[in-house]
Amino acid sequence: MATRSESTLMAWAAACAIAIAAPAFAQTGAEYPGAGPGVSTAPGGGTGGGMGGSMGGGSISAPDPSGSGTTKTTEIPYDGSPDADLPPSARPAHSSAHRHTVRHHVKSSRVDTSAIEPAQGHLKLVQDSWAYERPSKSSTHIEQVHAGKYVNVMGTSRYFAQVKLKSGEIAYVPLTALQLLSPTDKMFLLTGDANVLTAPTHRSTKIAEVHKGHDVHVVGIALNYLKIRMKDGLEGYIPISALQ
Repeated sequence: MATRSESTLMAWAAACAIAIAAPAFAQTGAEYPGAGPGVSTAPGGGTGGGMGGSMGGGSISAPDPSGSGTTKTTEIPYDGSPDADLPPSARPAHSSAHRHTVRHHVKSSRVDTSAIEPAQGHLKLVQDSWAYERPSKSSTHIEQVHAGKYVNVMGTSRYFAQVKLKSGEIAYVPLTALQLLSPTDKMFLLTGDANVLTAPTHRSTKIAEVHKGHDVHVVGIALNYLKIRMKDGLEGYIPISALQ
């Protein structure tokens, strides 16, 4: 039987052992409260026995690998591009840039030929003008034509004459730049009904009507039209075909 001094020595030794073991437990099992009783997790993820499983019924788990811990997942929307499923840091520089589609509008040089009325004439220019690519002053300038020269007219629109230049190119000159009217003074018998127009083009405005069998006073010729003066003094244009 142990003496009082031996019992005191043994109690002191037990107290020291408990004091030494307590910090170790605080640094192991207390850090990993999620481990189940009697189960210790080995570094490889397996289940280990040994000392950790036999102390106090608790479990001591190995620390997670460096860099682990609570992770946050960021969802990156897929936009259909080849690099859209990569994280932003791994995408090529061009993948995050906005792509703009540039459409180049090519201006057509085609002309609505249905707006051109066929005509033939060799007319004098009464003022300098540009010959245009299309019957519009906003279209491309082809070349400049000068007062006193003549141009071969192939047709007319409401405001332009279609002409053939010396180069062989087709262009458009404003009607106001041409001497359209050749004065005359004759009486003619109408062979057909006709509308009287404000200008020598079929797109101009109708102001009156004349009828077959009546005489008309012709005061000028403008390409395919005759300028007439009516009994009330009104002047306008009728097609030459009304006299054939």
